[in-house]
Amino acid sequence: MSENSRANATFKNYAISLGVVVGIILVMAFVVSTRSGENIPTVDYRPDIEVMRQSADYEVTAPSEDMPEGWIPTSSHLDVTGPVSWSIGFATPQDSHAMLTQSDGEPDEVIADHVKDAEPVGTVMVADQEWEQFEADDWGALVQRGDDRTLIISGSTSMDEFAVLAEHMETHPVPEKDDEASEEETEPEGS
Repeated sequence: MSENSRANATFKNYAISLGVVVGIILVMAFVVSTRSGENIPTVDYRPDIEVMRQSADYEVTAPSEDMPEGWIPTSSHLDVTGPVSWSIGFATPQDSHAMLTQSDGEPDEVIADHVKDAEPVGTVMVADQEWEQFEADDWGALVQRGDDRTLIISGSTSMDEFAVLAEHMETHPVPEKDDEASEEETEPEGS
């Protein structure tokens, strides 16, 4: 084989190799560009507030409508069959996760279910309220134990984001039972 044909063969092999590398880079760029527009599924938890108010014997706490930008509600789980509980999950602006949970179940069980392996580290004041603080390497929680329910903010995000969620909560009172209306309905006519 002559030197000229060897040089042409080498150039041809380089060109093929370069084409393969460029093709791989283009495929990777396409995959990355399509994922950057990833859409996180959202839920509307607002209708669950009224269900909770009708089911729970305690004031219901929910995130207010003026949550800062970047807080995306991703889940809402109600349980009104046993202890009445409600958990609302969020994707946070720091690309992490936070959850607000409330339940009238046995406090130690509710806490154990939601703080995972986090250990109590003391108390903190957040949103003018005292919270028990729990921490682990990749999980944290703020806990309030009340007479009628346990309130927990937990997740894999920072305490700063827990504070944002705590500062943007509102309480919805237990609806008053209209005792007079029920008595009127049960009274026989003509009494």
